[in-house]
Amino acid sequence: MKNFFLFLTILTYFISWIGFGFYFKTLKKEALRASQVVLTAGFVFHIFFWIKRIYEIFNFYTLYFNDIINFLSLQIVAIYLHFVKSKIKAYTLGFFLLPIIILLVILSYFFPTFSSPFNPYLKSIWFPLHAVLSLFSHGFLITGLISSIMYLLQEHEIKKKKLGIFFKKLPPLDSLDRINEKCLYLGFICLTLGIISGVIWGELYLGTYWRWSFKEVITLILWIIYAVLIHQRVLIGWRGKKIAYMFILSFLIWFFSFFVLNLFFKSFHTYVE
Repeated sequence: MKNFFLFLTILTYFISWIGFGFYFKTLKKEALRASQVVLTAGFVFHIFFWIKRIYEIFNFYTLYFNDIINFLSLQIVAIYLHFVKSKIKAYTLGFFLLPIIILLVILSYFFPTFSSPFNPYLKSIWFPLHAVLSLFSHGFLITGLISSIMYLLQEHEIKKKKLGIFFKKLPPLDSLDRINEKCLYLGFICLTLGIISGVIWGELYLGTYWRWSFKEVITLILWIIYAVLIHQRVLIGWRGKKIAYMFILSFLIWFFSFFVLNLFFKSFHTYVE
């Protein structure tokens, strides 16, 4: 049953992406609404999958890196639906975001099974809280990356003074900047709370607040980048391209931490045995 819901999730996400592609080509609002409805249906199937998986995780204490990847994809869909409900003109954001979501879901199914080193600690509420909040910060970072790329494409079209396909298809620069701003603030809040819950969990179950592992150092670097960006935006007035470039830089650091460190470097906080 669990794999059945996962299959339905992939199928509906793919159909939704086709619909977003049709909207990207025609700009017909009916296609956009239909794509969002199908995406919402896929999100519901995805939740059903996770209801079953959560039961397994907390009864058998078996958390895998595949679960982390899959749950991240669920959170990105939730973030996109949040932007849709917030009335920001996201328009074709779904067309650019869904390939990453679909890739993550498929990757979680076919990826080799790497057991989490934290399975013994799943009984503590602080570890799941730390994981969920940290993953939400990753989801906002990825969403900010996609909207940043869209911003740079749109800005390039305008700067050329030769309005092409992207100018007609992409959201206004102001809307993309507002998406980046929300991703920045909400990502920072989630990352901060994720660090705090992780520190509390570490002290309670490991006897130390901070171990200076590779992952912890990278997380601290990302937190500092978030803090600097917020400072520059609020006090200096950074907008548009500067924020977009910093999102791209932050994503590259996150990608190295999430995939390279997790899977190829043996230390506390990684999945290498």
